[in-house]
Amino acid sequence: MKFRNPFKSDIEHLISNEAENALYEKAANDIDEKIIDKGIWTKAYSRAQGDEVKQKVFYIELIVEHYKDLIRAGEELAHILATKEEIRLQEEEIRRQEEERIRRMLEANKKRYDATLLKEFDESTKTAEKVVLTVTVSLFIFAILVFILSTNL
Repeated sequence: MKFRNPFKSDIEHLISNEAENALYEKAANDIDEKIIDKGIWTKAYSRAQGDEVKQKVFYIELIVEHYKDLIRAGEELAHILATKEEIRLQEEEIRRQEEERIRRMLEANKKRYDATLLKEFDESTKTAEKVVLTVTVSLFIFAILVFILSTNL
Protein backbone atom coordinates (compact mmCIF):
# COMPACT_ATOMS: atom_id res chain seq x y z
CA MET A 1 0.00 0.00 0.00
CA LYS A 2 1.39 3.36 -1.00
CA PHE A 3 0.86 6.27 1.35
CA ARG A 4 0.61 9.87 0.23
CA ASN A 5 3.54 11.94 1.39
CA PRO A 6 2.05 14.78 3.48
CA PHE A 7 5.17 16.89 2.88
CA LYS A 8 4.77 17.02 -0.90
CA SER A 9 3.49 20.30 -2.28
CA ASP A 10 0.18 20.62 -4.11
CA ILE A 11 2.09 21.24 -7.32
CA GLU A 12 3.73 17.83 -7.10
CA HIS A 13 0.32 16.23 -6.68
CA LEU A 14 -0.88 17.93 -9.85
CA ILE A 15 1.49 15.82 -11.88
CA SER A 16 -0.66 12.76 -12.41
CA ASN A 17 0.65 9.28 -12.96
CA GLU A 18 -0.20 9.59 -16.65
CA ALA A 19 1.75 12.82 -16.94
CA GLU A 20 4.66 11.27 -15.09
CA ASN A 21 4.55 8.25 -17.40
CA ALA A 22 4.57 10.64 -20.36
CA LEU A 23 7.69 12.28 -18.95
CA TYR A 24 9.39 8.88 -18.65
CA GLU A 25 8.34 8.08 -22.22
CA LYS A 26 9.78 11.41 -23.36
CA ALA A 27 13.05 10.57 -21.59
CA ALA A 28 13.21 7.18 -23.34
CA ASN A 29 12.39 8.71 -26.74
CA ASP A 30 15.02 11.40 -26.26
CA ILE A 31 17.64 8.76 -25.42
CA ASP A 32 16.63 6.75 -28.52
CA GLU A 33 16.91 9.89 -30.66
CA LYS A 34 20.24 10.81 -29.04
CA ILE A 35 18.77 14.04 -27.56
CA ILE A 36 20.74 14.15 -24.34
CA ASP A 37 21.18 16.93 -21.79
CA LYS A 38 24.97 16.74 -21.40
CA GLY A 39 25.00 18.23 -17.92
CA ILE A 40 22.47 15.72 -16.59
CA TRP A 41 24.15 12.89 -18.54
CA THR A 42 27.47 13.73 -16.89
CA LYS A 43 25.84 13.92 -13.45
CA ALA A 44 24.32 10.46 -14.05
CA TYR A 45 27.74 9.13 -15.11
CA SER A 46 29.22 10.45 -11.90
CA ARG A 47 26.51 8.84 -9.77
CA ALA A 48 26.93 5.57 -11.67
CA GLN A 49 30.68 5.69 -11.01
CA GLY A 50 31.43 4.97 -14.65
CA ASP A 51 28.92 2.13 -15.11
CA GLU A 52 27.14 2.99 -18.37
CA VAL A 53 24.10 0.79 -17.68
CA LYS A 54 23.54 2.45 -14.31
CA GLN A 55 24.28 5.82 -15.94
CA LYS A 56 21.24 5.39 -18.18
CA VAL A 57 19.06 4.52 -15.18
CA PHE A 58 20.27 7.56 -13.24
CA TYR A 59 19.90 9.76 -16.31
CA ILE A 60 16.25 8.78 -16.75
CA GLU A 61 15.49 9.56 -13.12
CA LEU A 62 17.38 12.86 -13.27
CA ILE A 63 15.88 14.02 -16.57
CA VAL A 64 12.33 13.22 -15.42
CA GLU A 65 12.99 15.20 -12.26
CA HIS A 66 14.35 18.01 -14.45
CA TYR A 67 11.12 17.96 -16.51
CA LYS A 68 9.11 18.15 -13.29
CA ASP A 69 11.23 21.13 -12.18
CA LEU A 70 10.45 22.83 -15.50
CA ILE A 71 6.75 22.24 -14.92
CA ARG A 72 7.04 23.69 -11.44
CA ALA A 73 8.86 26.66 -12.93
CA GLY A 74 5.94 27.28 -15.26
CA GLU A 75 6.91 25.48 -18.43
CA GLU A 76 4.01 23.92 -20.29
CA LEU A 77 3.82 20.13 -20.11
CA ALA A 78 2.87 20.04 -23.79
CA HIS A 79 6.02 22.00 -24.71
CA ILE A 80 8.22 19.64 -22.70
CA LEU A 81 6.62 16.61 -24.34
CA ALA A 82 6.71 18.12 -27.81
CA THR A 83 8.79 16.37 -30.42
CA LYS A 84 11.34 18.13 -32.55
CA GLU A 85 8.84 18.18 -35.42
CA GLU A 86 6.12 19.73 -33.26
CA ILE A 87 8.54 22.37 -32.02
CA ARG A 88 9.62 23.05 -35.61
CA LEU A 89 5.98 23.40 -36.65
CA GLN A 90 5.28 25.77 -33.73
CA GLU A 91 8.30 27.89 -34.64
CA GLU A 92 7.26 27.84 -38.30
CA GLU A 93 3.77 29.05 -37.36
CA ILE A 94 5.26 31.87 -35.27
CA ARG A 95 7.52 32.82 -38.19
CA ARG A 96 4.55 32.69 -40.61
CA GLN A 97 2.51 34.96 -38.34
CA GLU A 98 5.41 37.41 -38.08
CA GLU A 99 5.85 37.41 -41.87
CA GLU A 100 2.11 38.04 -42.30
CA ARG A 101 2.26 40.93 -39.81
CA ILE A 102 5.20 42.45 -41.70
CA ARG A 103 3.43 41.93 -45.06
CA ARG A 104 0.32 43.75 -43.78
CA MET A 105 2.47 46.55 -42.39
CA LEU A 106 4.31 46.91 -45.71
CA GLU A 107 1.02 46.87 -47.59
CA ALA A 108 -0.38 49.63 -45.37
CA ASN A 109 2.80 51.67 -45.84
CA LYS A 110 2.60 51.13 -49.62
CA LYS A 111 -0.99 52.37 -49.66
CA ARG A 112 0.02 55.47 -47.71
CA TYR A 113 3.00 55.99 -50.03
CA ASP A 114 0.81 55.50 -53.12
CA ALA A 115 -1.72 58.00 -51.74
CA THR A 116 1.08 60.50 -51.13
CA LEU A 117 2.42 59.99 -54.66
CA LEU A 118 -1.07 60.38 -56.11
CA LYS A 119 -1.58 63.60 -54.16
CA GLU A 120 1.81 64.91 -55.33
CA PHE A 121 0.97 63.88 -58.91
CA ASP A 122 -2.38 65.68 -58.71
CA GLU A 123 -0.66 68.81 -57.39
CA SER A 124 2.00 68.59 -60.14
CA THR A 125 -0.72 68.12 -62.77
CA LYS A 126 -2.61 71.17 -61.50
CA THR A 127 0.61 73.20 -61.56
CA ALA A 128 1.37 72.01 -65.10
CA GLU A 129 -2.17 72.89 -66.20
CA LYS A 130 -1.73 76.39 -64.75
CA VAL A 131 1.58 76.80 -66.59
CA VAL A 132 0.05 75.61 -69.88
CA LEU A 133 -2.91 77.96 -69.40
CA THR A 134 -0.57 80.89 -68.60
CA VAL A 135 1.59 80.16 -71.66
CA THR A 136 -1.49 79.79 -73.87
CA VAL A 137 -2.97 83.07 -72.65
CA SER A 138 0.40 84.78 -73.07
CA LEU A 139 0.72 83.48 -76.65
CA PHE A 140 -2.84 84.57 -77.41
CA ILE A 141 -2.14 88.07 -76.07
CA PHE A 142 1.13 88.14 -78.02
CA ALA A 143 -0.71 87.11 -81.20
CA ILE A 144 -3.30 89.87 -80.66
CA LEU A 145 -0.55 92.45 -80.14
CA VAL A 146 1.25 91.29 -83.30
CA PHE A 147 -2.03 91.49 -85.21
CA ILE A 148 -2.78 95.01 -83.90
CA LEU A 149 0.69 96.24 -84.67
CA SER A 150 0.69 94.74 -88.15
CA THR A 151 -2.68 96.30 -88.99
CA ASN A 152 -1.57 99.75 -87.76
CA LEU A 153 1.46 99.83 -89.92
